[in-house]
Amino acid sequence: MRRPVIALVVGGLSITSAIAGEPAVFHAEHFSDDTVVSLALAGNRAALLPGYDYDVLISISSRRVVDGSVYNDPGKHRALVKCSDPAKVSVRGVDYPVLASAPVDWKADLWRAVCTVPVS
Repeated sequence: MRRPVIALVVGGLSITSAIAGEPAVFHAEHFSDDTVVSLALAGNRAALLPGYDYDVLISISSRRVVDGSVYNDPGKHRALVKCSDPAKVSVRGVDYPVLASAPVDWKADLWRAVCTVPVS
């Protein structure tokens, strides 16, 4: 009984600490109308669903370079990440493979942000 409680507390603390600080932007997309849409890691914990390593929350914001206006999506969007082979990101029940040979997109950037160890 003690182990599940400890796991829940530790998982809750990691989400709380991630949300308390400024979310780490892992992907930004620049559009022709001078809009920049940024995806940030707003929460990260061990996945409870078998077959995945992490259960993450993503925040979305956009900024218009021309006038400086900013929009922050009030919602947090859930994704599941599997780091080991076959690497994948799951959104709303759809698995997207993360392949080394594939073009870099937001899913690959999310996988990299969660699964790779930072080098200092």
